[in-house]
Amino acid sequence: MMHITILGSGYEGVIISVGLAILGHTVTTIDVNPTRARRLQRGMLSINDEELSSHMKSVLREGQLRFTSELEKCLLEAKVVVISEVPSSDSDTMPDKEALLRAAECLTGIMGSFSMVIVSAKVPSGSCHVLQDWLNETMYSDMINVVAFPAFFGKDRNLNDFLHPKQIILGYEGDQPRRVIDELFANSLAKETSICHVSWETAEMMRTGVSMLSSSVPDYSKVVHNLSTSKTSTIWETEMTHRRDFLSTDGENMRKALRKIQNVS
Repeated sequence: MMHITILGSGYEGVIISVGLAILGHTVTTIDVNPTRARRLQRGMLSINDEELSSHMKSVLREGQLRFTSELEKCLLEAKVVVISEVPSSDSDTMPDKEALLRAAECLTGIMGSFSMVIVSAKVPSGSCHVLQDWLNETMYSDMINVVAFPAFFGKDRNLNDFLHPKQIILGYEGDQPRRVIDELFANSLAKETSICHVSWETAEMMRTGVSMLSSSVPDYSKVVHNLSTSKTSTIWETEMTHRRDFLSTDGENMRKALRKIQNVS
């Protein structure tokens, strides 16, 4: 099990924090507002979710989870950093790539022990590639790997949805992140759920376009499950890695992407 730092304590950020703590990891969640961080540390949620509240208080008591506004020490201890939310100037629009870089800017001021930055927030296609290049340039190292982890696909987006997903989608490039990913999911979650390893853009597309795709493409969930369990998924991964040109948030291009997945599966 590992130390994980979560950037952002919105609803989904708290769910991810509590979920990873339940799975045995030591989790620290950052809220830039000290008052809000102290309230969360006392187990006080701003929304009515009894299941989440109960589990949060439990992992807080056990010391598996804590909330703080002090970032530096958390990054020095963490092996994995999760960006759970990217603020947008307009709550009804998707954050742009520059907003993701602003959310990650705090990472470059401290040479922590983290080797992986997981983006679970909803971001436009191409964001993780931009973030990886930016981290390489600003930290003068290629030892930190960016992984796209669209954690929520169901309508509920609650703790049960996180702990019992229909599939786990992980988007990354190269072989370096695999060891940390295996350690992160070396628990009952991985044993009961198929894991689909794809490119950054594919994971981003699934996170941002799932609602439109699910309504416009028949048997979407079946397609994704077949992809994650298919023996030919390695071939598909290679093709997707080298052919990002058709991966975008444009509706027609996403439908083409799903047809390509269906053909391989």
